[in-house]
Amino acid sequence: MADVVTTVGLNAVAEKLGGLGTNTDWTYLVIGSGVDTATIVNTTLNTEFTDSGLARAAATVTTDSANVLQLVHLWTASAAKNIRECGVINAAAAGCLLAHSDFNTIAVASDDSIQITYKITVS
Repeated sequence: MADVVTTVGLNAVAEKLGGLGTNTDWTYLVIGSGVDTATIVNTTLNTEFTDSGLARAAATVTTDSANVLQLVHLWTASAAKNIRECGVINAAAAGCLLAHSDFNTIAVASDDSIQITYKITVS
């Protein structure tokens, strides 16, 4: 299992800090079923959900503490799925993947809800 900030994400953050580039804020969460380990070279999830009520979604974005960005979203599945990965991205479609995590399978049935809370510590 891995939690990574991607290389493209780090480059985009550096550009954003300097007022360069065209990257927008990272305010979307995405979940998927990919079984490959998350790595810094990922630019997308391995297998992103686009159906069953589990498509990427605008998150509630806050700071958990002085240096922790927190994104939260609650999905309700309309079909059974196995969730194995999640990420932080900056667009409703396509976009720049800032962070990617993989984990043990979370099985959801139709009408189940799942909430993802993704925290990124800046240090």
